[in-house]
Amino acid sequence: MFDAEKNVITSILNYPDLIKNLVIPDNYFIDPMNNFAIKILKKQYNEYAKIDFTLLNEFYKSDFTKIKFDTFINYMLSLLDTNLISKENFMYYQDAVIHSYKEEQLKLLINKFKNNQITQEELIEEINELQKIQLESNNENLNAEEIFQLITSKNKILKTRFERFQSNANIQEHDLPIIAARPGIGKTAFMINLLEDYSLNYKCLYFNLEMTEKQFFTRLISVFTGINIKDISEPQTDYQKESIKTSVKQISLRKIKIVTGSQTIKSIKNQIIRESRYEHLVVFIDYIGLIKNLDKNKSLYEKITDFVKELRQISLDYNCTIFIAAQINRGGAKTKNQQPQISDLKESGELEQSGTTVIMLHNASPFKIEEGPTPIKLIIGKNRNGPTGFINMNYNKLNQRFDEITKNKIVNNNDWRKNDEKEEKE
Repeated sequence: MFDAEKNVITSILNYPDLIKNLVIPDNYFIDPMNNFAIKILKKQYNEYAKIDFTLLNEFYKSDFTKIKFDTFINYMLSLLDTNLISKENFMYYQDAVIHSYKEEQLKLLINKFKNNQITQEELIEEINELQKIQLESNNENLNAEEIFQLITSKNKILKTRFERFQSNANIQEHDLPIIAARPGIGKTAFMINLLEDYSLNYKCLYFNLEMTEKQFFTRLISVFTGINIKDISEPQTDYQKESIKTSVKQISLRKIKIVTGSQTIKSIKNQIIRESRYEHLVVFIDYIGLIKNLDKNKSLYEKITDFVKELRQISLDYNCTIFIAAQINRGGAKTKNQQPQISDLKESGELEQSGTTVIMLHNASPFKIEEGPTPIKLIIGKNRNGPTGFINMNYNKLNQRFDEITKNKIVNNNDWRKNDEKEEKE
């Protein structure tokens, strides 16, 4: 109860300067402890321009008449320990406090009317006044210089060894890229390849929803070393054994966290907030269709739609970029070589709508047994940050490693059919 009030107070404890953006009156904090907390924190900040528990004990003892100082400090510490907040959401938290305050006041008015303390006309008038209460930001509009700085500032691009993929997909911090493919084509392997790259510069969080922890790390070490998966658990040579040991040590030094097992969207959100508090976080969800939903009244389509919307909001509100693995319908595409289209995304149309980039992996001969690497067409079907088209890659299923074909260029979306015809003639 009173979660919104707690979020506002926790935000101020973490970022005291947010008090300058506090626009709701003290009396909107209904809980007595929260009401006292917001008053005393504002008082100290206005006088000393900071929040300091030691100063509270030294200079504000006279304020602690109804609430004991030790009780108050323990409550503040509990908020810091258990409440996961985002600085960027401070206005949202205040809006939620207003919503709770209006609900509480409405209950009081209805009780007054039931007890004949006010007339029907007075009830309607009071409700109308209550509905007028809304959040008013004290933020000033950006001036010309601030707008210019905003639009000319460079977005941070996530760097990877896939040079053409990086320059054309142009994935940036706070994006929501979708990695889609039919089962068995290699979307999980591609996600692990990206994880192996991005973990060099970023903290990474991988939600592994369809493999055991051993299977995941076996794949990751295989990508890292180039050693075949079957040889990871039983190295064939001393060189392989030493290479695996070295790679395991190097991987352990990176900021990679793997979460294995079933997850709800709430548990995913909580872990993202926790891990992204101090630095940008790159998140991988493998895959969207396996997130649990406790609402049995919604269809799978509705559930996935809600998940994707929530994940997009998380990527905007918190310091993170989120990659989502999704499936493509087996019989969706009807082109000559069954090349997938964005409309073939299986779980929900919201993937196309909310995804900043939609990347589809396509194997023209999925049932052909390859001696070496398999040619994979990486199709950029939607791209808010650059061109659409495709990049040819090789996928070695034995060691899960993807590599760009050096001679390849990004191909314009309109040239797909023309290039497909040339490939067939050759």
